[in-house]
Amino acid sequence: MKSKAAIPAALILAATGWLTWQGSIVSSAVAGDETARTTAALGIISAHGVSDGAKYVGSNKCKMCHMKQTKSWKKTKKFHAIDALKPGNADDVKTKHGLDPTKDYSTDAACVKCHVTGFGQPGGYAMHDGTDKKVAKKMKKLANIGCEMCHGPGSAYVALHTELLKTKRKYKVEEMYAAGMYKIDETVCTKCHNANSPTIDSGVPFDFKAMKEKGTHDHFKLKQREE
Repeated sequence: MKSKAAIPAALILAATGWLTWQGSIVSSAVAGDETARTTAALGIISAHGVSDGAKYVGSNKCKMCHMKQTKSWKKTKKFHAIDALKPGNADDVKTKHGLDPTKDYSTDAACVKCHVTGFGQPGGYAMHDGTDKKVAKKMKKLANIGCEMCHGPGSAYVALHTELLKTKRKYKVEEMYAAGMYKIDETVCTKCHNANSPTIDSGVPFDFKAMKEKGTHDHFKLKQREE
């Protein structure tokens, strides 16, 4: 977690971590001038890339089909991820890693990027000062680590989900991947869970299988999906 003044130093590290340069910069449709500058500097692109025109739509769009998963997700740390950056929360972890537990890191873009959904990307979370109530309301829905941080920006595949909800037809997961949904693998996690994070214990390898089992929502058999 770096201060705003130290962001340029973090950028060099970020280029080898969860961000990937792909020749273009994606900016947030709702970003203010400050966030637009930060986004441009960070060169924010998903590790999987972003489908042309894909936007983040928020986790509320997902619960229509996945209520059980949503209820389970709300019991995880991911649902409260932004709170960990605020003073008085996760003090032991912050102290252990040399961070100031009295500081509000929820205003630091270098920290926020891994505690919200779609930071700096189309439709995703943008830094804001709270004066614009419309923007603040939208950002509140995108604060914390939502469904799309693992499954990709929802506008790429929400139409397919809507069609399946109406028709009740069967489908295979490959159809979702073709529509733009991410295939869950280790790279989805390591864009944030990497050595550039100040709270990662150095020398301890990321255990994707273990973290997938204990760090995400419960998994339920999907009625319409064919194996």
